[in-house]
Amino acid sequence: MIFTCTMNPSLDYYMEFDKKLSAHVTNRSSLEYYEAGGKGINVSIVLNNLGIPSSAFGFIGGFTKDFYVTLLAKYEEIRPLFTYTHGHTRINVKCSADGSTDLNAAGPVITHEDMQNLIQKVSRCTQGDYLVLAGVTQEYLQDDVIAMLKDCMANGVKIILDTNPYIINSLLPCNPFLIKANSPLDLGALFDETPETLDEVVALGKRVIEAGAEHLIVILDNEKALLFNKDGAFESVLVNADQVVNFVGTGDSMVAGFLMNYLRTKDAIDSFRFGASCGIATMLTKGLATRGKIDSFYETTAVEKIA
Repeated sequence: MIFTCTMNPSLDYYMEFDKKLSAHVTNRSSLEYYEAGGKGINVSIVLNNLGIPSSAFGFIGGFTKDFYVTLLAKYEEIRPLFTYTHGHTRINVKCSADGSTDLNAAGPVITHEDMQNLIQKVSRCTQGDYLVLAGVTQEYLQDDVIAMLKDCMANGVKIILDTNPYIINSLLPCNPFLIKANSPLDLGALFDETPETLDEVVALGKRVIEAGAEHLIVILDNEKALLFNKDGAFESVLVNADQVVNFVGTGDSMVAGFLMNYLRTKDAIDSFRFGASCGIATMLTKGLATRGKIDSFYETTAVEKIA
């Protein structure tokens, strides 16, 4: 079973404008819609689109809670296992007008009782399950999350991390199954370094594998992606920047595709190829990748060994 965990989900309010936004005047949108947001939730949605069931952990609450759950109800393969809080699930505003502008809220305060509730739910994950922790974890919860995930790993749960460098570094010796870095800067943050060349990125990627990760995916400027594991470093070209319709959820789509294919084949290289096709499908559409679009890109997606 695949589980996802989003520590600070968001109700995303999308607004599209026909003209560039201007200060000190009223800007009127031409289209508005809502989506259930959060990096772990994105992984679950793409898994749903691939026909793979998952269960979603995380914190939601307040007046936005019921609407958030309603938005998820259209995805038949997602089972919500949320912890309900007294604080309100944050609302993020995504403005599209000759480029995109995001206005992201901080989110509610998570109490000790809330966190213990989540830990109890997550403790039900067992040998052979996969748990994806994706998105920023509140700083004051990091140590609790590390302890929670160490318990999961001790029980045979495979952990996927796309979160704070402190958490990733703390769990590297425990051999997480997969780590994702959304940019070279995110990768460099694990070592307090700033890679500027491909060779420097490759060197850091190898260090992550040597430190304990089984697989590492790094996205390069939303145009290429790299996979690192014990067999070396591999590259897949995604799309040209001027082709991109949507950047949101590219990496989350890659994680979902990698997991889906790996569960079926246990072939990391082909899973990376399938994950890359999921990322491309998301980048070239308004929303997250769907199965039809993914399949259309899979045959033309290539993987090349670079180190």
